[in-house]
Amino acid sequence: MKNGKVFYGVCLIGLGLFFSLQSFGIIGNLWNVSWPIILLFVSVGFHLGFFLSGGKKQQAGLLVPGGILFVLSLLFMFEEMTNWSFSGFTWPFYLFAVAFGLFELWLFGGKEVGLLIPIFILSGLGVVFLIQNLFTFNILSFWPAILIIIGLFLIFGRGRHHSKNL
Repeated sequence: MKNGKVFYGVCLIGLGLFFSLQSFGIIGNLWNVSWPIILLFVSVGFHLGFFLSGGKKQQAGLLVPGGILFVLSLLFMFEEMTNWSFSGFTWPFYLFAVAFGLFELWLFGGKEVGLLIPIFILSGLGVVFLIQNLFTFNILSFWPAILIIIGLFLIFGRGRHHSKNL
């Protein structure tokens, strides 16, 4: 526990020094670039909390907010560097952030199969919306055709030889 106190103490001292130097005008207004770095440090803190505990499955829940904040901090750094001019295109990464946090929970928390369902749903939706943003046509206008194709596949595709169980 002493290592954790030292780590968080050093982080708080660093943040205090940074904001003090900024308020005295010694360093310029770096807030636009620095606030995503704070999220990154919090993310690293969640990850360190898990891995310093010995990587126990009971502590794997720490990885969900850690993974979410990690992806969001990288996204926000990119958005701040580009003056948020791509935010209309990068919003699917919010879905990827949650999927990544859940994936870390799945990976280090016992690999429960049920957790893969929301991971694949969020990742799939993120990919669909990202592709929609990248192309000029609206891919979601084809969703009825996609439903029909999936339905035909379910009826006539892979399960025909299993019909004796009905």
